[in-house]
Amino acid sequence: MNLAPKSFEDPDTFYCRGYNKRFSIFTCMANFVDANALRQKDRPCYMCAQGEGLRAGFGDS
Repeated sequence: MNLAPKSFEDPDTFYCRGYNKRFSIFTCMANFVDANALRQKDRPCYMCAQGEGLRAGFGDS
């Protein structure tokens, strides 16, 4: 699942603790939702507190 950015500017990035590299917020949210919806427990995104926080923050904006 890919989320379209709200604008054509470069999306905000952050350092992902699970993958140990930089991701866009949109990539993180897509991975987080997919891993939890499909219950992919072997992925670092499953039940990730960092991803859950980003998703909540994005929903508030």
